[in-house]
Amino acid sequence: MTLDYFFRPRGIAVIGASNDPLKLGYEVFKNLKKYRDGKVYPVNVKDEVVQGVRAYKNVKEIPGEVDLAIIVVPKRFVKQTLIDCGKKGVKGAVIITAGFGETGEEGKKEERELVEIAHRYGMRLIGPNCVGVMNTHNEVNATFIMDARKGDIAFVSQSGALGAGIVYKTVKEGIGFSKFVSVGNMADLDFAELMEYLADTEEDKAIALYIEGVKDGRKFIEVAKRVTKKKPVIALKAGRSESGARAASSHTGSLAGSWKIYEAAFKQGGVLIAETIDDMLSMARAFTQPLPRGKRVAIMTNAGGPGVLTADEIDKRGLKLANLEEKTIEELRSFLPPMAAVKNPVDMIASARGEDYYRATKALLQDKNVDMLIAICVVPTFAGMTPTEHAEGVIRAVKEVNNGKPVLALFMAGYVSEKAKELLEKNGIPSYERPEDVAAGAYALAQQAKNAGVLGRSE
Repeated sequence: MTLDYFFRPRGIAVIGASNDPLKLGYEVFKNLKKYRDGKVYPVNVKDEVVQGVRAYKNVKEIPGEVDLAIIVVPKRFVKQTLIDCGKKGVKGAVIITAGFGETGEEGKKEERELVEIAHRYGMRLIGPNCVGVMNTHNEVNATFIMDARKGDIAFVSQSGALGAGIVYKTVKEGIGFSKFVSVGNMADLDFAELMEYLADTEEDKAIALYIEGVKDGRKFIEVAKRVTKKKPVIALKAGRSESGARAASSHTGSLAGSWKIYEAAFKQGGVLIAETIDDMLSMARAFTQPLPRGKRVAIMTNAGGPGVLTADEIDKRGLKLANLEEKTIEELRSFLPPMAAVKNPVDMIASARGEDYYRATKALLQDKNVDMLIAICVVPTFAGMTPTEHAEGVIRAVKEVNNGKPVLALFMAGYVSEKAKELLEKNGIPSYERPEDVAAGAYALAQQAKNAGVLGRSE
Protein backbone atom coordinates (compact mmCIF):
# COMPACT_ATOMS: atom_id res chain seq x y z
CA MET A 1 0.00 0.00 0.00
CA THR A 2 1.36 3.44 -0.87
CA LEU A 3 0.21 6.80 0.38
CA ASP A 4 3.32 8.57 -0.87
CA TYR A 5 1.20 11.16 -2.63
CA PHE A 6 0.36 12.59 0.81
CA PHE A 7 3.98 12.77 1.95
CA ARG A 8 6.10 12.93 -1.23
CA PRO A 9 3.83 14.64 -3.77
CA ARG A 10 5.10 15.96 -7.10
CA GLY A 11 2.66 18.83 -6.92
CA ILE A 12 0.50 20.34 -4.16
CA ALA A 13 -2.51 22.59 -4.63
CA VAL A 14 -3.58 24.71 -1.67
CA ILE A 15 -7.23 25.42 -2.40
CA GLY A 16 -8.16 28.40 -0.31
CA ALA A 17 -4.62 29.79 -0.19
CA SER A 18 -4.83 33.38 1.02
CA ASN A 19 -3.06 36.70 1.36
CA ASP A 20 -4.93 37.35 4.61
CA PRO A 21 -2.75 36.43 7.63
CA LEU A 22 -5.91 35.83 9.68
CA LYS A 23 -7.01 32.92 7.47
CA LEU A 24 -5.86 29.31 7.76
CA GLY A 25 -5.16 29.23 4.01
CA TYR A 26 -2.49 31.87 4.55
CA GLU A 27 -0.57 29.74 7.07
CA VAL A 28 -0.89 26.51 5.08
CA PHE A 29 0.50 28.07 1.91
CA LYS A 30 3.21 29.95 3.79
CA ASN A 31 4.37 26.68 5.39
CA LEU A 32 4.34 24.80 2.08
CA LYS A 33 6.40 27.38 0.20
CA LYS A 34 9.48 25.71 1.72
CA TYR A 35 8.74 22.42 -0.07
CA ARG A 36 11.39 21.73 -2.71
CA ASP A 37 10.69 18.18 -3.95
CA GLY A 38 7.71 19.34 -5.99
CA LYS A 39 5.70 22.40 -6.93
CA VAL A 40 3.16 24.17 -4.72
CA TYR A 41 0.27 26.01 -6.37
CA PRO A 42 -2.09 28.49 -4.65
CA VAL A 43 -5.75 28.34 -5.68
CA ASN A 44 -7.82 31.46 -4.94
CA VAL A 45 -11.00 32.51 -6.75
CA LYS A 46 -10.31 36.24 -6.27
CA ASP A 47 -6.57 36.97 -6.11
CA GLU A 48 -4.26 36.50 -9.09
CA VAL A 49 -1.16 36.41 -6.86
CA VAL A 50 -0.94 34.81 -3.40
CA GLN A 51 2.09 35.55 -1.22
CA GLY A 52 4.08 36.49 -4.32
CA VAL A 53 3.14 33.35 -6.28
CA ARG A 54 0.84 33.19 -9.29
CA ALA A 55 -2.57 31.85 -8.24
CA TYR A 56 -5.19 29.86 -10.14
CA LYS A 57 -8.97 30.24 -9.97
CA ASN A 58 -9.52 26.48 -10.04
CA VAL A 59 -7.35 23.43 -9.45
CA LYS A 60 -8.19 22.26 -13.00
CA GLU A 61 -6.32 25.28 -14.40
CA ILE A 62 -2.98 24.25 -12.88
CA PRO A 63 -0.68 23.19 -15.75
CA GLY A 64 1.48 20.70 -13.80
CA GLU A 65 0.84 17.41 -12.01
CA VAL A 66 -1.06 17.72 -8.72
CA ASP A 67 -0.82 14.67 -6.46
CA LEU A 68 -2.08 16.35 -3.31
CA ALA A 69 -4.74 18.96 -2.60
CA ILE A 70 -5.09 20.78 0.70
CA ILE A 71 -8.67 22.03 0.97
CA VAL A 72 -9.17 25.07 3.21
CA VAL A 73 -12.40 26.52 1.82
CA PRO A 74 -15.78 27.19 3.49
CA LYS A 75 -17.84 24.03 3.96
CA ARG A 76 -20.37 24.88 1.22
CA PHE A 77 -17.60 24.77 -1.41
CA VAL A 78 -15.91 21.53 -0.31
CA LYS A 79 -18.02 19.13 -2.39
CA GLN A 80 -17.48 20.95 -5.70
CA THR A 81 -13.82 21.47 -4.86
CA LEU A 82 -13.43 17.72 -4.42
CA ILE A 83 -15.12 17.05 -7.77
CA ASP A 84 -12.70 19.50 -9.43
CA CYS A 85 -9.77 17.73 -7.76
CA GLY A 86 -11.02 14.40 -9.09
CA LYS A 87 -11.25 15.77 -12.62
CA LYS A 88 -7.71 17.15 -12.31
CA GLY A 89 -6.39 13.70 -11.34
CA VAL A 90 -5.49 14.52 -7.74
CA LYS A 91 -4.60 11.35 -5.81
CA GLY A 92 -4.94 12.56 -2.23
CA ALA A 93 -6.86 15.35 -0.54
CA VAL A 94 -6.57 16.72 2.98
CA ILE A 95 -9.81 18.43 4.03
CA ILE A 96 -9.02 20.86 6.82
CA THR A 97 -12.53 22.35 6.73
CA ALA A 98 -14.73 21.36 9.70
CA GLY A 99 -18.49 21.09 10.17
CA PHE A 100 -19.08 17.51 9.00
CA GLY A 101 -19.37 14.24 10.95
CA GLU A 102 -18.55 15.86 14.29
CA THR A 103 -21.78 17.89 14.08
CA GLY A 104 -24.23 14.98 13.95
CA GLU A 105 -26.07 12.69 11.54
CA GLU A 106 -26.51 15.24 8.75
CA GLY A 107 -22.81 16.00 8.84
CA LYS A 108 -21.97 12.29 8.69
CA LYS A 109 -24.18 11.95 5.63
CA GLU A 110 -22.31 14.81 3.95
CA GLU A 111 -19.02 13.12 4.85
CA ARG A 112 -20.13 9.90 3.16
CA GLU A 113 -20.89 11.91 0.02
CA LEU A 114 -17.36 13.31 0.03
CA VAL A 115 -15.90 9.81 0.30
CA GLU A 116 -18.10 8.56 -2.55
CA ILE A 117 -16.91 11.43 -4.77
CA ALA A 118 -13.28 10.79 -3.87
CA HIS A 119 -13.44 7.05 -4.53
CA ARG A 120 -15.25 7.64 -7.82
CA TYR A 121 -12.09 9.41 -9.02
CA GLY A 122 -9.63 7.03 -7.34
CA MET A 123 -8.78 9.61 -4.70
CA ARG A 124 -8.16 9.12 -0.94
CA LEU A 125 -9.04 11.58 1.83
CA ILE A 126 -7.58 12.64 5.16
CA GLY A 127 -10.04 14.52 7.39
CA PRO A 128 -12.27 16.46 7.32
CA ASN A 129 -11.97 18.57 10.48
CA CYS A 130 -8.20 18.17 10.70
CA VAL A 131 -4.99 20.20 10.98
CA GLY A 132 -3.20 18.57 8.02
CA VAL A 133 -0.06 16.48 7.46
CA MET A 134 3.71 16.88 7.76
CA ASN A 135 6.80 15.04 6.55
CA THR A 136 9.83 16.64 8.18
CA HIS A 137 12.25 14.69 5.98
CA ASN A 138 11.35 16.71 2.88
CA GLU A 139 9.76 19.80 4.47
CA VAL A 140 6.16 19.05 3.63
CA ASN A 141 4.23 21.06 6.20
CA ALA A 142 0.67 21.00 4.89
CA THR A 143 -0.74 22.38 8.15
CA PHE A 144 -1.37 25.78 9.70
CA ILE A 145 0.97 25.13 12.68
CA MET A 146 4.73 25.43 13.18
CA ASP A 147 7.24 22.93 11.78
CA ALA A 148 7.92 19.87 13.92
CA ARG A 149 11.55 19.00 14.61
CA LYS A 150 13.01 16.41 12.26
CA GLY A 151 13.09 12.97 13.85
CA ASP A 152 11.98 9.37 13.44
CA ILE A 153 8.61 9.12 15.23
CA ALA A 154 5.46 9.10 13.09
CA PHE A 155 2.66 10.69 15.12
CA VAL A 156 -0.98 10.21 14.10
CA SER A 157 -3.54 12.20 16.09
CA GLN A 158 -7.33 12.09 16.05
CA SER A 159 -7.43 15.51 17.70
CA GLY A 160 -5.96 18.29 15.60
CA ALA A 161 -5.55 20.80 18.41
CA LEU A 162 -4.03 18.27 20.81
CA GLY A 163 -1.76 17.02 18.03
CA ALA A 164 -0.64 20.60 17.40
CA GLY A 165 -0.05 21.09 21.12
CA ILE A 166 2.12 17.97 21.22
CA VAL A 167 4.10 19.20 18.19
CA TYR A 168 4.79 22.48 20.04
CA LYS A 169 5.72 20.54 23.18
CA THR A 170 8.19 18.33 21.31
CA VAL A 171 9.80 21.33 19.60
CA LYS A 172 10.42 22.85 23.04
CA GLU A 173 11.77 19.56 24.43
CA GLY A 174 13.98 18.73 21.44
CA ILE A 175 12.01 15.64 20.39
CA GLY A 176 11.69 15.00 16.66
CA PHE A 177 8.87 13.65 14.50
CA SER A 178 9.29 12.14 11.04
CA LYS A 179 5.63 12.60 10.17
CA PHE A 180 2.61 14.22 11.77
CA VAL A 181 -0.87 13.26 10.57
CA SER A 182 -4.01 14.88 11.92
CA VAL A 183 -6.75 12.45 10.85
CA GLY A 184 -9.75 14.43 12.11
CA ASN A 185 -13.04 12.60 11.51
CA MET A 186 -11.43 9.75 9.52
CA ALA A 187 -14.18 9.77 6.91
CA ASP A 188 -11.90 7.75 4.61
CA LEU A 189 -8.32 6.96 5.64
CA ASP A 190 -8.10 5.64 9.19
CA PHE A 191 -5.51 4.52 11.72
CA ALA A 192 -5.26 1.03 10.24
CA GLU A 193 -4.41 2.16 6.70
CA LEU A 194 -1.94 4.76 7.93
CA MET A 195 -0.25 2.17 10.15
CA GLU A 196 0.01 -0.20 7.21
CA TYR A 197 1.70 2.48 5.13
CA LEU A 198 4.06 3.62 7.90
CA ALA A 199 5.14 0.01 8.58
CA ASP A 200 7.14 0.00 5.34
CA THR A 201 8.74 3.46 5.43
CA GLU A 202 12.43 3.82 6.25
CA GLU A 203 12.41 7.09 8.18
CA ASP A 204 9.61 6.16 10.61
CA LYS A 205 11.10 4.06 13.44
CA ALA A 206 8.06 4.13 15.71
CA ILE A 207 4.36 4.92 15.28
CA ALA A 208 2.56 6.90 18.01
CA LEU A 209 -1.24 7.21 17.99
CA TYR A 210 -3.59 9.51 19.87
CA ILE A 211 -6.94 7.69 19.66
CA GLU A 212 -10.43 8.71 20.70
CA GLY A 213 -12.23 5.93 18.84
CA VAL A 214 -11.87 3.55 15.89
CA LYS A 215 -14.67 2.71 13.48
CA ASP A 216 -13.60 -0.82 12.53
CA GLY A 217 -12.06 -2.60 15.49
CA ARG A 218 -11.49 -5.91 13.70
CA LYS A 219 -9.60 -4.20 10.88
CA PHE A 220 -7.50 -2.25 13.40
CA ILE A 221 -6.47 -5.42 15.27
CA GLU A 222 -5.65 -7.37 12.10
CA VAL A 223 -3.45 -4.57 10.75
CA ALA A 224 -1.83 -3.94 14.15
CA LYS A 225 -0.83 -7.61 14.44
CA ARG A 226 1.07 -7.35 11.15
CA VAL A 227 2.56 -3.91 11.74
CA THR A 228 3.79 -4.51 15.30
CA LYS A 229 5.93 -7.39 14.11
CA LYS A 230 7.84 -4.83 12.02
CA LYS A 231 7.64 -1.61 14.04
CA PRO A 232 6.43 -0.48 17.45
CA VAL A 233 2.97 1.08 17.68
CA ILE A 234 2.23 3.10 20.82
CA ALA A 235 -1.34 4.19 21.57
CA LEU A 236 -2.59 6.88 23.92
CA LYS A 237 -6.33 6.26 24.23
CA ALA A 238 -8.62 9.04 25.40
CA GLY A 239 -12.17 8.48 26.63
CA ARG A 240 -11.39 5.72 29.13
CA SER A 241 -13.90 7.06 31.64
CA GLU A 242 -17.61 7.52 31.06
CA SER A 243 -17.22 11.31 31.03
CA GLY A 244 -14.21 11.15 28.71
CA ALA A 245 -16.04 8.82 26.32
CA ARG A 246 -18.92 11.27 26.03
CA ALA A 247 -16.49 14.13 25.35
CA ALA A 248 -14.67 12.11 22.67
CA SER A 249 -17.94 11.28 20.93
CA SER A 250 -18.91 14.95 20.65
CA HIS A 251 -15.42 15.99 19.59
CA THR A 252 -14.76 14.08 16.37
CA GLY A 253 -17.97 12.10 16.07
CA SER A 254 -16.04 8.97 17.08
CA LEU A 255 -17.40 6.02 19.01
CA ALA A 256 -15.19 5.85 22.07
CA GLY A 257 -16.53 2.53 23.36
CA SER A 258 -15.50 0.59 26.45
CA TRP A 259 -11.90 1.04 27.59
CA LYS A 260 -11.71 -2.64 28.54
CA ILE A 261 -12.53 -3.57 24.93
CA TYR A 262 -9.87 -1.23 23.58
CA GLU A 263 -7.32 -2.45 26.10
CA ALA A 264 -7.92 -6.06 25.04
CA ALA A 265 -7.74 -5.08 21.36
CA PHE A 266 -4.45 -3.25 21.83
CA LYS A 267 -2.90 -6.19 23.65
CA GLN A 268 -4.18 -8.61 21.01
CA GLY A 269 -2.66 -6.44 18.28
CA GLY A 270 0.69 -5.96 20.04
CA VAL A 271 0.08 -2.23 20.52
CA LEU A 272 1.94 -0.66 23.45
CA ILE A 273 -0.40 1.25 25.77
CA ALA A 274 0.69 4.69 26.98
CA GLU A 275 -0.88 6.22 30.08
CA THR A 276 0.05 9.84 29.37
CA ILE A 277 1.45 12.07 26.62
CA ASP A 278 4.92 11.90 28.20
CA ASP A 279 4.59 8.12 28.44
CA MET A 280 3.77 7.88 24.72
CA LEU A 281 6.70 10.09 23.71
CA SER A 282 9.13 8.35 26.08
CA MET A 283 8.25 4.95 24.62
CA ALA A 284 8.47 6.13 21.02
CA ARG A 285 11.84 7.81 21.52
CA ALA A 286 13.50 4.58 22.68
CA PHE A 287 13.44 3.01 19.22
CA THR A 288 16.64 4.63 18.00
CA GLN A 289 18.14 1.72 19.95
CA PRO A 290 18.26 -1.99 19.01
CA LEU A 291 15.78 -4.39 20.62
CA PRO A 292 17.00 -6.28 23.71
CA ARG A 293 17.20 -10.06 23.97
CA GLY A 294 15.76 -10.03 27.47
CA LYS A 295 14.33 -7.91 30.28
CA ARG A 296 17.40 -7.65 32.53
CA VAL A 297 18.48 -4.06 33.10
CA ALA A 298 21.72 -2.66 34.50
CA ILE A 299 21.67 0.82 36.02
CA MET A 300 24.76 3.01 36.52
CA THR A 301 24.66 6.38 38.21
CA ASN A 302 26.71 9.07 39.98
CA ALA A 303 24.05 9.45 42.70
CA GLY A 304 22.12 6.85 44.66
CA GLY A 305 18.68 8.51 44.65
CA PRO A 306 17.91 8.44 40.94
CA GLY A 307 19.31 4.91 40.71
CA VAL A 308 16.86 3.71 43.37
CA LEU A 309 13.92 5.57 41.81
CA THR A 310 14.76 4.09 38.41
CA ALA A 311 15.00 0.61 39.92
CA ASP A 312 11.50 1.13 41.39
CA GLU A 313 10.14 2.16 38.00
CA ILE A 314 11.85 -0.77 36.25
CA ASP A 315 10.26 -3.19 38.70
CA LYS A 316 6.85 -1.52 38.29
CA ARG A 317 7.08 -2.09 34.52
CA GLY A 318 7.78 -5.81 34.90
CA LEU A 319 11.48 -5.59 34.03
CA LYS A 320 14.29 -7.07 36.14
CA LEU A 321 17.49 -5.72 37.63
CA ALA A 322 20.35 -7.81 36.24
CA ASN A 323 22.48 -9.90 38.61
CA LEU A 324 25.97 -8.86 37.58
CA GLU A 325 28.66 -11.44 36.93
CA GLU A 326 31.43 -11.59 39.54
CA LYS A 327 34.03 -10.57 36.96
CA THR A 328 31.99 -7.45 36.18
CA ILE A 329 31.87 -6.55 39.88
CA GLU A 330 35.65 -7.08 40.16
CA GLU A 331 36.25 -4.88 37.12
CA LEU A 332 34.11 -2.10 38.62
CA ARG A 333 35.96 -2.37 41.96
CA SER A 334 39.29 -1.99 40.15
CA PHE A 335 38.69 1.65 39.19
CA LEU A 336 35.84 2.97 41.36
CA PRO A 337 36.46 4.38 44.87
CA PRO A 338 35.94 2.07 47.89
CA MET A 339 32.66 3.80 48.88
CA ALA A 340 31.08 3.13 45.45
CA ALA A 341 28.32 0.51 45.27
CA VAL A 342 29.29 -2.02 42.62
CA LYS A 343 26.16 -4.14 42.61
CA ASN A 344 23.18 -3.22 40.47
CA PRO A 345 22.36 -0.27 40.50
CA VAL A 346 26.02 0.70 40.24
CA ASP A 347 26.52 3.93 42.22
CA MET A 348 29.84 5.40 41.14
CA ILE A 349 29.29 8.36 43.56
CA ALA A 350 29.51 12.06 42.72
CA SER A 351 33.24 12.07 41.92
CA ALA A 352 32.74 9.87 38.83
CA ARG A 353 34.40 11.35 35.74
CA GLY A 354 33.89 10.68 32.05
CA GLU A 355 36.51 7.93 32.14
CA ASP A 356 34.60 6.15 34.91
CA TYR A 357 31.42 6.32 32.80
CA TYR A 358 33.37 4.89 29.87
CA ARG A 359 34.81 1.97 31.83
CA ALA A 360 31.56 1.19 33.68
CA THR A 361 29.51 1.28 30.47
CA LYS A 362 31.96 -1.04 28.80
CA ALA A 363 31.97 -3.51 31.70
CA LEU A 364 28.19 -3.60 32.02
CA LEU A 365 27.54 -4.02 28.30
CA GLN A 366 29.99 -6.95 28.21
CA ASP A 367 28.20 -8.70 31.08
CA LYS A 368 26.23 -11.65 29.67
CA ASN A 369 23.54 -11.15 32.34
CA VAL A 370 22.75 -7.62 31.12
CA ASP A 371 20.23 -7.11 28.32
CA MET A 372 20.05 -3.31 28.42
CA LEU A 373 21.72 -0.42 30.22
CA ILE A 374 20.45 2.81 31.74
CA ALA A 375 23.17 5.42 32.27
CA ILE A 376 22.23 8.10 34.82
CA CYS A 377 23.94 11.41 35.47
CA VAL A 378 22.82 14.15 37.86
CA VAL A 379 24.52 17.55 38.21
CA PRO A 380 28.26 16.91 38.76
CA THR A 381 29.27 18.51 42.07
CA PHE A 382 33.03 18.50 41.56
CA ALA A 383 34.76 21.54 40.06
CA GLY A 384 35.68 21.38 36.39
CA MET A 385 33.16 18.66 35.53
CA THR A 386 30.27 18.93 33.08
CA PRO A 387 27.78 16.22 32.04
CA THR A 388 29.27 16.36 28.54
CA GLU A 389 32.31 14.31 29.57
CA HIS A 390 30.02 11.67 31.08
CA ALA A 391 28.00 11.51 27.85
CA GLU A 392 31.20 11.21 25.82
CA GLY A 393 32.33 8.31 28.01
CA VAL A 394 29.07 6.42 27.45
CA ILE A 395 29.12 7.04 23.70
CA ARG A 396 32.76 5.90 23.33
CA ALA A 397 32.09 2.65 25.21
CA VAL A 398 28.92 1.87 23.23
CA LYS A 399 30.81 2.31 19.95
CA GLU A 400 33.69 0.12 21.11
CA VAL A 401 31.59 -2.74 22.51
CA ASN A 402 29.01 -2.57 19.68
CA ASN A 403 27.18 -5.73 20.74
CA GLY A 404 23.62 -4.65 19.96
CA LYS A 405 22.47 -4.05 23.53
CA PRO A 406 20.26 -0.98 23.93
CA VAL A 407 21.47 1.95 26.04
CA LEU A 408 19.19 4.66 27.44
CA ALA A 409 20.33 7.78 29.28
CA LEU A 410 18.83 9.68 32.21
CA PHE A 411 20.59 13.06 32.51
CA MET A 412 18.86 14.98 35.29
CA ALA A 413 20.61 18.34 35.19
CA GLY A 414 18.17 20.60 33.33
CA TYR A 415 19.84 23.23 31.16
CA VAL A 416 23.26 22.23 32.59
CA SER A 417 23.08 18.95 30.69
CA GLU A 418 21.60 20.29 27.42
CA LYS A 419 24.84 19.83 25.45
CA ALA A 420 25.31 16.34 26.87
CA LYS A 421 21.78 15.36 25.91
CA GLU A 422 22.21 16.76 22.40
CA LEU A 423 25.41 14.74 22.03
CA LEU A 424 23.71 11.54 23.20
CA GLU A 425 20.72 12.07 20.88
CA LYS A 426 23.04 12.80 17.95
CA ASN A 427 24.60 9.38 18.57
CA GLY A 428 21.21 7.64 18.72
CA ILE A 429 21.04 7.31 22.52
CA PRO A 430 17.74 8.77 23.81
CA SER A 431 18.22 10.95 26.88
CA TYR A 432 15.44 11.41 29.43
CA GLU A 433 14.98 13.68 32.43
CA ARG A 434 12.79 11.58 34.77
CA PRO A 435 13.16 7.99 36.05
CA GLU A 436 9.58 7.10 35.00
CA ASP A 437 10.31 8.23 31.44
CA VAL A 438 13.51 6.24 30.97
CA ALA A 439 11.75 3.19 32.48
CA ALA A 440 8.91 3.64 29.97
CA GLY A 441 11.50 3.58 27.18
CA ALA A 442 13.10 0.39 28.51
CA TYR A 443 9.69 -1.26 28.90
CA ALA A 444 8.72 -0.34 25.34
CA LEU A 445 11.92 -1.89 23.96
CA ALA A 446 11.28 -5.13 25.84
CA GLN A 447 7.64 -5.31 24.77
CA GLN A 448 8.48 -4.68 21.14
CA ALA A 449 11.22 -7.32 21.32
CA LYS A 450 8.49 -9.72 22.41
CA ASN A 451 6.24 -8.64 19.50
CA ALA A 452 9.07 -9.09 17.03
CA GLY A 453 9.99 -12.52 18.43
CA VAL A 454 13.52 -11.61 19.52
CA LEU A 455 13.10 -11.75 23.31
CA GLY A 456 15.24 -14.62 24.57
CA ARG A 457 14.95 -17.07 27.42
CA SER A 458 16.38 -14.52 29.84
CA GLU A 459 13.04 -12.66 29.93
